[in-house]
Amino acid sequence: MLSRRIVLGGALGATMLPTLPALAQTPAPSGAISARQVFQQIKQASGQPWDPNGTDDRIIYGDRDVPVTGIATCFFASLDVLRKARAAGLNYIIPHEASFYERYDDLAESALRDEDPVLQSKTRYLTGHGMVIQRMHGHAHARPGDAITIGQIRQLGWEGQRVEDLGGRPLVRLPPTPAMEVGRLIKARTGRRTMRMFGDPARLISTISISAGMPGENFQIQQLESGADAVLLGEVREPEVLGYAQDLASSRPVTVFLGGHTNEDAGMGVVADWLKTVFPQLPVQWLPVVDPYTNPA
Repeated sequence: MLSRRIVLGGALGATMLPTLPALAQTPAPSGAISARQVFQQIKQASGQPWDPNGTDDRIIYGDRDVPVTGIATCFFASLDVLRKARAAGLNYIIPHEASFYERYDDLAESALRDEDPVLQSKTRYLTGHGMVIQRMHGHAHARPGDAITIGQIRQLGWEGQRVEDLGGRPLVRLPPTPAMEVGRLIKARTGRRTMRMFGDPARLISTISISAGMPGENFQIQQLESGADAVLLGEVREPEVLGYAQDLASSRPVTVFLGGHTNEDAGMGVVADWLKTVFPQLPVQWLPVVDPYTNPA
């Protein structure tokens, strides 16, 4: 049995499973740029210190010498996204979050078996089509202004109403609007099929503290304590964060909108915009996530 670290490193990917003819096995055309070179140029162009032993932002799967045909950014490199990338001729995939069902893409720490069929299906597809995955989490957040936050505010159409608050996290000011109407606007503009809201739907709100993803329950509770009329959160630990909101509601009105962790997705569109300036010779495309949830009501 191959070790999980070898599987993720892709060192033996070509022999682990039957594959289609792979780009990784084809000599690079003259003038082509390799995945190794793309990663080096990204690190150099970022202007940021890049920890060579970082757990997140690294090439986590694929042949570093494969010629890159194009770059796709995404929230999560699902098989659906990988198929869309292949159809668009893009084989260098940059997801924001983990691709292999473990926070740091380290299967040595995962509960999955090496022979797990879902894992094998994904690695087979990646290897068979000469694809490389390079995660970009911390460095997406560390882009000037935080690319993830910029994308979120842009998608909501609130750039003109944004002011800074709470350690650089945005506070948005709106004309007094019923909470239900604001929730419906958030749902529509972020393309969500379902969304949750806590609080009085008729309450008028004019200030919203916003965060994306999962910055931690302490930070999210600070948002609730900030005095904003409402908070827009991504993923939460419900006993801690919503438990605090419920108790806070006994002393003053509070409104919480839950957008899910995928509310970070639009930020990878901002990353794609930046990468187009770094690689003008390559096609670069953001592949948006599709909300996986439905509302049974």
